[in-house]
Amino acid sequence: MNEQTTPPTSGDDVSPHSPVDWAVWEQEHFVPVIQAAEADGPDRFAWLLAVVLWDTKLPSLSLDDWSVIADRGLRAVRRIGDRSGEARLLECVGMGNARVNRLTESLRCHQQALEIRSQLGDRRGEASSTNLLGIVHLHRRELSAAEEHFTRARALFEEFGDRHRAAMALANLSSTRCAAGRVDEAETDARRALEAHRALGARRSVGNALRQLSVIHRERGETEAALACAEEAVALAVDLRSETLEGYWLLALGKAQRAAGRAEEALASFHRAADLHARSGNRSREGMAWQAVAQVLLDGGRRSEAADLAGRAVSVHRGLDDPWHEALALICLADATPGEEAQEHRERAVHLLSPYPDERAAAIRRAIGGSGVQ
Repeated sequence: MNEQTTPPTSGDDVSPHSPVDWAVWEQEHFVPVIQAAEADGPDRFAWLLAVVLWDTKLPSLSLDDWSVIADRGLRAVRRIGDRSGEARLLECVGMGNARVNRLTESLRCHQQALEIRSQLGDRRGEASSTNLLGIVHLHRRELSAAEEHFTRARALFEEFGDRHRAAMALANLSSTRCAAGRVDEAETDARRALEAHRALGARRSVGNALRQLSVIHRERGETEAALACAEEAVALAVDLRSETLEGYWLLALGKAQRAAGRAEEALASFHRAADLHARSGNRSREGMAWQAVAQVLLDGGRRSEAADLAGRAVSVHRGLDDPWHEALALICLADATPGEEAQEHRERAVHLLSPYPDERAAAIRRAIGGSGVQ
């Protein structure tokens, strides 16, 4: 998972008396309490409660409830004129939008937060916003912009001596370079990030680096290493009680299981990932999970079932205006579809991939061309 910067805490572990436990116990009161705070004051409570609720990362807090809380929190912090608080809450809203693939809205929030922090001379805040802008650019597959932002964020974090966040930015650089097909650079970054996070005891960040290393190992055909990294990452997510992390890291585990020929285990991982992402409202990653299921079904010759699920993934990514993942799903759909219809899917995929200049995109276009598309 491309990490999003949050204020440092005493650690990533969940204790029996953690904020997550408190949030679970009090969840039904969140919206009424923030409504009351907005109506009767003080406004400071309304926006601070919104930030606290975001930082607990409560899996069962619905997107609708969070949107109500965030909107009311923003109105409150703007009424009292707390510009630093406004930037912090804009950061939370931007991360929430990114989680459900509302990337244009997310970009706008982080740009506004960065502008406020620049005006205030808040260099630490600028570093946080810069890293988060890099994440949005990475999700939009604007890889040069993402690399530029992560490089700057890392330099700023190192300037402040913030080893944790500097390593987070380095892990994000690894994801960006891997996405571009620069696997050797990506591995160096991921290993350095993992070493730093293990030394700091930052378990969420350890899991993120492990997921990235699993992807790299799998691409190199190092299946056992890919499995080991992904299994450790998923175990960490379960221990941390984070369904968001579990769902994302299960995608890496399922792909490693598929590469190892463990089809039934891969299907279980992908189905669980799809369910978790559906629950959290992340339709993009839910679509990725259904495409992954389709690919396992194709391996087993179950073309009709695979076509249904790949078609579902195409529709999801098209609805989200995500041409990259729509193209990948179309390729899967083409492999499951006979005759001229398959050719049409491949031609559409080539068209969607044409704007991307990186080597990975070029390699996929060449592979489709080898299937007869010119």
